[in-house]
Amino acid sequence: MTTNTTPTDLGVLVWDAEMRLAAADVLTGNGRDGRREKIRKTRAIRTVAEATARYRRAPRLHRARIVIDVDYPDRRRRDIHNLHWTVKPLVDGLTRAGLLPDDDDRHLDCITLQPSGRLSPKILGQRTYTFHIHVYQEPTP
Repeated sequence: MTTNTTPTDLGVLVWDAEMRLAAADVLTGNGRDGRREKIRKTRAIRTVAEATARYRRAPRLHRARIVIDVDYPDRRRRDIHNLHWTVKPLVDGLTRAGLLPDDDDRHLDCITLQPSGRLSPKILGQRTYTFHIHVYQEPTP
């Protein structure tokens, strides 16, 4: 939750949340989906991220830094950067929920995407990816 206000090199952790997506709904740079399917998945990711931010009462910030730890569905070798296709609509959903006024360079300092080393659980027999979202703000002097 949001209670940790310990400063780190990234700033002060002001909000965090967990978002889980079915592996079939995750967008990657290697995806072979058609245009309509990509649009459907993008909208779904954006909607889930917005609902998560609203439900978890994301604060309204002017500028932030976002770190996303990803739990993979299995131990296969992966390229974390392929998940940027999923991260963009995720950040758009957080922005739509009011976390930031916009996701441009003036308001979003950086997005760091890193593997967590943990496995994401199966839900109803489906493989999932879990995105642990951590939002940091610069400490005020």
